[in-house]
Amino acid sequence: MTGRRKGDGLKALQATAPDEPGSPPDGRDDAFGQLLQLVRTVQNGMQNIDDTHGLSGSQLWALWQISARPGLRVSELASALHIKPSTASNLLDKLELRDLVRRERRDADNRVVRLQLTAAGVEMVRDIPGPMQGRLRGALGKMPLPVLVKLRQGMASLLELMGEPVRHGALRPKA
Repeated sequence: MTGRRKGDGLKALQATAPDEPGSPPDGRDDAFGQLLQLVRTVQNGMQNIDDTHGLSGSQLWALWQISARPGLRVSELASALHIKPSTASNLLDKLELRDLVRRERRDADNRVVRLQLTAAGVEMVRDIPGPMQGRLRGALGKMPLPVLVKLRQGMASLLELMGEPVRHGALRPKA
């Protein structure tokens, strides 16, 4: 996306929106409602888990990512969580304080940090009843490929119109 400023996509969406209150429905309201329903479903699922474990949804999701890919780097975790590396580092500080995660430096120059769960972290992940993102990923895995391809294309278009970067090839946990 070149030559466009943040917010240009919203203006384009507003410009194509029907202005007449009685105009025929085009599905935008339904799509908006379904997106909100999806977001609320994921948020509610994570809040229910948060209450029983004393961790935020982001912390639980980070634990799950590390358990799926032991030894991943902080930048890979940040990519998987769709956050900045500095935010991932702050999140890891909190998990380290609770003795759920440890950072290891294995390379000769000690610059590369690898993430591992501690024994307490492994127990916490075993106790998580399946993060809502896991349920969402499972549902996406059951979608027919042509439908999934169209969904990805539609989501990418929507993010572009909103002026957000589209991330491709995010971390995929091992099955």
